[in-house]
Amino acid sequence: MQLKDIRSFIECYETRSINKASKTLYISPQGLGKILDRLELELHIKLFERTKTGLIPTKAGIIFYEKGQQILHDTADLEKELGKLKREKELFRVGYSCGLSRSLSLDKMDFFQDKFSNYELIWEEGQNPDIKQKLIAGDLDVALVIGRLAASDYVEQEINSRDLCAVVPKGHDYYNRDKLEINDLKEKNIIILNEKYQSYHNFVQSCEHAGFYPSIKIKTMEAAMIYEFVENGLGIGIDVNIHKGGSINKDIKLIPIVDAIPWAIYVAFNKKNKDSAIIKEFIKKIIKKK
Repeated sequence: MQLKDIRSFIECYETRSINKASKTLYISPQGLGKILDRLELELHIKLFERTKTGLIPTKAGIIFYEKGQQILHDTADLEKELGKLKREKELFRVGYSCGLSRSLSLDKMDFFQDKFSNYELIWEEGQNPDIKQKLIAGDLDVALVIGRLAASDYVEQEINSRDLCAVVPKGHDYYNRDKLEINDLKEKNIIILNEKYQSYHNFVQSCEHAGFYPSIKIKTMEAAMIYEFVENGLGIGIDVNIHKGGSINKDIKLIPIVDAIPWAIYVAFNKKNKDSAIIKEFIKKIIKKK
């Protein structure tokens, strides 16, 4: 019996469908069916009743599911512990939300690594909610995120804050404005990053506080697409000005929205690590202050 066979069984058990499980496992339904046949032959017992409406676990299947999960959990723990023995250095894991690399003093990293030579510094970039969840789950030592954590027992320090901006093309009525208010965007067609990004939630909450819900016409996962849609006259974009000079089309202007909820960057870590020398040094040497 192989671990991949147990994982295949668990996916079938949870989806109750060979077709659905095969898509997740990137295997043909026929191939997945052969894996189940092999497991049942090896165990000398039926694990599923196969019906037209899907898979129905037998009593043996229910037991195998519970024990199989434990096997995978124990195997993961074993691999983790053996991995620690293989490593000479202790890991220091830092997660940061997409787009925050400009908030790090990367030129200080060599100094930081030299001072803590017994640590291996690991960086992980991800979506803002995912990085927060990994910190809470204990998979990260420090996290750089947008907005505060929805959890207790964590130290949170604001290290930077940027205004939300309206992205408008040359020739737009707002192009010559130095600032806007949230009400200026009422009933305007809005182009913005989707719900996975904190700028979306900050903007929507700002509009709701002003007594209206924004007319969001386009949501995207790529900031660059906001500018492309704006250039094509599809609406007003919403973004945070974290772009390097010259990276934005000269005919596009970012105008601060003065009463919108700002895009605040926090460094966060568990309170139990508040006296950690490496975390203190990280905050001091790696992060740019406001």
